[in-house]
Amino acid sequence: MTVIRHVAIALLAVLSAGGGATADPAAGVSGEVPASVAQAIERLQAKPIFAHMSWGIHLADLATGKTLIDQAGNKSLLPASVMKTYSVATALDRYGADYRFRTPVYRLGNLKGDVLDGDLVLVASGDFSFGLREQPNGTLGFNSLPEVDHNTTSTGFPGGAYVRNSDPLAALDALAAQVKAAGIREITGDVMIDDRLFETYRGFSSGPIAPIWVNENVIDIMVTPTKPGEKPKLDWRPKSAAITVENDVTTVAGTAGPLEVTTRGAGVVRVSGKIASDGPPILTMSQIADSTAFARTVFIEALMRAGIRVTAPPLGPARSLPDAGAYGGANRVAEYVSPPLSEFVKVILKVSYNRGADLMVCLAAVKAGSPDCGDGLAEVLKLLARHGVSSTGTYVFDGAGSSHNSRTTPSDLATFLRDVTTTPWGSAIHDGMAVLGVDGSQALNGAGSPAAAHVRIKDGDMVAGSAAGQLVALATTQTGYIDARSGRRLVYSLMVNNIPFLSLQDYSAARADVAAVVVAIQQGY
Repeated sequence: MTVIRHVAIALLAVLSAGGGATADPAAGVSGEVPASVAQAIERLQAKPIFAHMSWGIHLADLATGKTLIDQAGNKSLLPASVMKTYSVATALDRYGADYRFRTPVYRLGNLKGDVLDGDLVLVASGDFSFGLREQPNGTLGFNSLPEVDHNTTSTGFPGGAYVRNSDPLAALDALAAQVKAAGIREITGDVMIDDRLFETYRGFSSGPIAPIWVNENVIDIMVTPTKPGEKPKLDWRPKSAAITVENDVTTVAGTAGPLEVTTRGAGVVRVSGKIASDGPPILTMSQIADSTAFARTVFIEALMRAGIRVTAPPLGPARSLPDAGAYGGANRVAEYVSPPLSEFVKVILKVSYNRGADLMVCLAAVKAGSPDCGDGLAEVLKLLARHGVSSTGTYVFDGAGSSHNSRTTPSDLATFLRDVTTTPWGSAIHDGMAVLGVDGSQALNGAGSPAAAHVRIKDGDMVAGSAAGQLVALATTQTGYIDARSGRRLVYSLMVNNIPFLSLQDYSAARADVAAVVVAIQQGY
């Protein structure tokens, strides 16, 4: 069976500091390709490992649009996660960079003293963080390599970590406190989650996309090794009566294989496999199958923690939802307000959050008046057409770039990124990208090199391995903005498809070769 890993974080690549810094910066102004840049491209193309690759690069002056380098820039290639620039841009265009998700809670029924003789309804808003990533300064937190974002731990790569300063139940606890402050101490009716913003969508490969999110709809499971032959320690979050985690892992001496997470019946998650006794703890995760039911349970538990008596059982089905006309300002008892959408863009682009990018497509559909996330793809295409993207070179099948059917060209990507800088929200795309040698998926790449902190990058990788042991990088891609050594501002896209490799070390070296071209460009122009 073929194993496909869409790993949009650059876990395996560490750029060398030497990227070719000898060219005269003025050479780029004259329209000639600096020698150091030409040599970096030639070195990459001449290596045997790249003999059968498909390749394209487009580099342009950000201010004038003048093309500086174009090699197969119009070739339609497998893009991987660089496609996220298209989906987040669509959400920004429809909602604005300053848009905030507002998640209200309404009481339905009469308040008799401190007793609500009726139901309590939380109306989902599509806020994927919903308190999890919120930092004291109003931003959203994310992990930078070598710490892997918790949503990427299913790839099996080491280094997974909880989001720093994070609380999966922060929003629910805040809403429960507001409900109590509104004078409610007991609820005789039901507690419900209104998830009708759009229909939960299962057509994207990254997993179900729902209107309601708690801990980004995953259970994080931390496995800590003990002595060989013993079961390791298991801890998970968020804790809830809705979830039971079974430990079928063994601690062993020496090398251990990847852990496997499976679901056994409703709310029962089993972790199995082996973990090395001398290795670090491993974070893995299980996606929540029914996000609405889970959110209802943990909201009831949050109300109870706040000292509110709830008659309805935490587990089990809720009553039918009321007509939307039942909601109004007079019966709103709580509301959770998120940081601006620009902060969500940072999380999606810096850690390459697949389901977050797919959610942007769903939100685009909602803005167009449709509850079907698939209709959001048409909204993406409308935006691309307005910003110079070819209808015959770019094909969009999801928001994350996980689909093997999606295609785009280096020229389309670079043209799009240049064109959107004139929009009110274009700066959110620029600011949301990982910074070379500084943060997100690019924290390790180029660290200490002269190009560090001068390149904004959205990267992508799609890797496949066969049962026969053959490995291939189907896509290794980059797009973004470069502040060149001369002070000139550039926009670029570099895409490579079909790089064979024998080991992770070979793959790391190949990616370093690709990335060295970008370092050479930053230093040479």
